[in-house]
Amino acid sequence: MDDRNIIGSNRYTTSTHSLFDEIVLGRTEIYDASEQNCWPFCKATDVRDGITLCLGNLCKGYSFTLNGHIFRTSEAAYLCGEFSSHTALNEAIQRDLQAEPNAFLCKKVIKRKNAEHIRQDWNDVRLQWMLYVVWHKCIGNADFKNLLLSIPDDAVIIEDSTANYGATCMIWGAKNKELRKVRRARKKELCAEYPSMKKKDLNVLISEECGKITDVGNFVGENNMGKILKMCQIALRNNVIPPIDYELLRAKKIYLFGELLTFNVEDRL
Repeated sequence: MDDRNIIGSNRYTTSTHSLFDEIVLGRTEIYDASEQNCWPFCKATDVRDGITLCLGNLCKGYSFTLNGHIFRTSEAAYLCGEFSSHTALNEAIQRDLQAEPNAFLCKKVIKRKNAEHIRQDWNDVRLQWMLYVVWHKCIGNADFKNLLLSIPDDAVIIEDSTANYGATCMIWGAKNKELRKVRRARKKELCAEYPSMKKKDLNVLISEECGKITDVGNFVGENNMGKILKMCQIALRNNVIPPIDYELLRAKKIYLFGELLTFNVEDRL
């Protein structure tokens, strides 16, 4: 489905910024899991209250349209932003990213191979570009939209990066080593309790049981991915557009497949 048609239908109106006042991108947070309704996600198989938390950019199955181009994963679309300078080489890299169905390969192979061609100002762009991409995923894929809306309104959505050690793991997610320790202990108990259970079934059980343990420890990190998902959930619930900084994106001159993105009002209202 073309996201421009959805936006053009006036279904979503300009965001009321007061709805998003408590969410600050780029700021380190401490979430007390014993006090807040934390909904951490990491793997595509994570489960909480019967909801499979397939929320990450690497998850497949949620294709969407961005500026008239179909992307199979939001990771590929996000990475296209890193290579959005107006050169023939960067356009070719973007097309490689779009064509690759495996988001992990987009990140670990295509991006790494071309790292020297990433925009020098990318750190200034990445948060707003991610918000723009994820928002288009929400309005361009009904299944993903419904998944996000199935999460309770009081939930603090957190990308759990405890097991990750990449350079940006504390930027996009937050860590809670105490919760990980308790969940790993529960996993060990289940493996001992059901030694003859089929691995596939055991993994499902582990996801369900570990997903019930949420009120332990503190999450620490910027958690920008969790915040962006929350902003999109709020926007969907209130039929508004999240507070994307279109002026910044326009000023940075972002090219997608050789076309300069204008972020015009008529493209988003």
